[in-house]
Amino acid sequence: MTSLTHGLASALYLFAAFLGWTGRSERIGPGGIRLVVALAVLVHAAGFYGFHLQEPPVPLSSFPAALSLIGWGVALAWLVSPRGLRLRASGPWVATIAAAFTIPGVLGLELAHQASENEDLSRWSHPHVLLAAAGFSLLALASLAGLGYLVKERGLKRRRAWQQGLPSLESLDHAEHVTLALGFALLTLGVLTGFAWTVSQHIDPWNKHVLSMLAAWGVYLVPVGARVVRQQRGPWPARGVVIGFLFLVCSYIGINLVGAGP
Repeated sequence: MTSLTHGLASALYLFAAFLGWTGRSERIGPGGIRLVVALAVLVHAAGFYGFHLQEPPVPLSSFPAALSLIGWGVALAWLVSPRGLRLRASGPWVATIAAAFTIPGVLGLELAHQASENEDLSRWSHPHVLLAAAGFSLLALASLAGLGYLVKERGLKRRRAWQQGLPSLESLDHAEHVTLALGFALLTLGVLTGFAWTVSQHIDPWNKHVLSMLAAWGVYLVPVGARVVRQQRGPWPARGVVIGFLFLVCSYIGINLVGAGP
């Protein structure tokens, strides 16, 4: 059931991305992409419930499950984002990112490490995984807003017709500001709970996983300081948000692929 529901959610994300990129979403109505993504989110949530029905249950702290959780979080954050953030036009991008995280999770679910009897997963592991995944998801939306800002600005300078389909620079900047501030706050809590988790398990708190997350957190200090603290606007903070997210993805996936403990 778990693999089936996650596979179906991946297929729905891909279908929503296909509808958006090919311009065929109009055939199923103005809110077609949102409906498909919403269905995918519901099916995906059923898959996470299935984790607890397995014997033994699959912990969310396993790498495939965490990847799938990030994909689900990106789609959910996009669905519940208020109209004022003007992120609804980014449906194809969101569906593509959700699928990009969910599909590898599906492929690795059968190899997911099961929770050991001696491992305390109730105190710090779930808060760490949920907070880090939520921060990751919001930072993904911030990077989309930052990328949209850069594309919009270049289109305006070169007077390209395609830029008219994007939200205004002010709307993109506002969306980037809000999602960056919230995402960074959640990422900070995720790093702190991850540190507490390793200490509670009597593991060296300065292991590769924690250090990689701290490095990503440090990279984000630059755009957060520029955009949130100093209230700077323009392409420079937007580039910092996009680069920060790319670094976060590479560090998180890379350190888990080589193996680094919790």
